[in-house]
Amino acid sequence: MAQKINPAPGIFMNLPKEGEPILPEAGEENILITSALPYCNNVPHLGNIIGSTLSADVFARYNRTRNRRTLYVCGTDEYGTATETQALKEGITPQQLCDKYYTLHKETYQWFDIGFDYFGRTSTPAQTEICQEVYLNLKDHNLLEKQTKEQTYCEGCVKFLADRFVEGTCPNCGYDDARGDQCDACSRTLDPTDLINPRCLVDKSHKITTKSTSH
Repeated sequence: MAQKINPAPGIFMNLPKEGEPILPEAGEENILITSALPYCNNVPHLGNIIGSTLSADVFARYNRTRNRRTLYVCGTDEYGTATETQALKEGITPQQLCDKYYTLHKETYQWFDIGFDYFGRTSTPAQTEICQEVYLNLKDHNLLEKQTKEQTYCEGCVKFLADRFVEGTCPNCGYDDARGDQCDACSRTLDPTDLINPRCLVDKSHKITTKSTSH
């Protein structure tokens, strides 16, 4: 006996063909899903996956089964001091570090079958162009404000130091290895200029001062 299948639209899940761009369409439910971008300075662990990518993947799969046009995107965050400090620890360049951990991240998510439609990198030319376009658009419309503030400066490295490149004594609890952004002993949020006897993470013998800088 021939099987009778309900041919009504929406009964079966419609998947886009491989390589076909997923674009919004007027009159349809269009769903854009993003996960928090993981820092590209370590191997993702189970907590990262459960807390970020897995929940978004479940939601994406649900929307696809409802035949909603769904785009799920993510990628590695490759800029910032977290990348630079880890590269120093491993004795490689930031670019080499990002290339290494991007591959590890992508392979890990593939092993867990996380269904990204696109998993990219913040260092791609397209991402750079978009960020610069946003910044220049804000600047052209006078929506940016220039501010001057004190920042830690290393006379040995001859440069201003980001918060993660400064360690010192916490002014709140006296812990001697507090970071420039937070004290791990008392969990107090800090600025690098708050630290007592600040030290440069690159070379602790360097002299640390404060200078004004405008941005």
